[in-house]
Amino acid sequence: MIRNLKALGLALVAVLAMSAVVASAAQAVPQYTCGSYSCTSTGSNTSGSETFTTEGGTVQCDSHFASASLSSASSTLTVTPSYSNCTAFGFLNADVHENGCTYVFHAKSKLGTDHYSSTVDIQCPAGAQMVITASTCEVAVGATGNEGLSSVTTQNLAGGKVTVVPNVANITMNVLKDGFGCPFSGTGHKKGTYHGDVVMSSTKEISVSGS
Repeated sequence: MIRNLKALGLALVAVLAMSAVVASAAQAVPQYTCGSYSCTSTGSNTSGSETFTTEGGTVQCDSHFASASLSSASSTLTVTPSYSNCTAFGFLNADVHENGCTYVFHAKSKLGTDHYSSTVDIQCPAGAQMVITASTCEVAVGATGNEGLSSVTTQNLAGGKVTVVPNVANITMNVLKDGFGCPFSGTGHKKGTYHGDVVMSSTKEISVSGS
């Protein structure tokens, strides 16, 4: 009986130790936070253009406005983008129709002091996609195939601001129109990349924290 109780005690200690490790790991996931809740943050690009690179060249937008809301600390942050003053392939005026699509950032790991790494999903309402049009060219980017994209880095700044820098590869896109003068090699599914530099700010001090 004593031997059995000792064995049970050792097993219980092992279970508790494992639970502590799991709990510690769960707490280690970085989170997006605000000084108080709920809070809304807004942002715009501050370094060059937002650039979407495609098989046929680049789509660049001089103006990128983003907004996000937090009701509590969370490892995810949903950002609503809005693009303007865009050009495509170096010479064509372009329009980006967001159609309700959002970017969902998932905080993953700490890279250094106030510096974190995230992945991003593109989410859209049912049946919707983000559509880029330029003359006879049309490209759609939707949720399908665009989950867990890497990588996005964030850096906490003074004054309750966060800079968000996406360098995202392997974005699935669908060339819907490849008319006269378009630089694509036909319609269909392709891959692209996205780079930007946005500073998000809130009156309630948004930041990313965790180990």
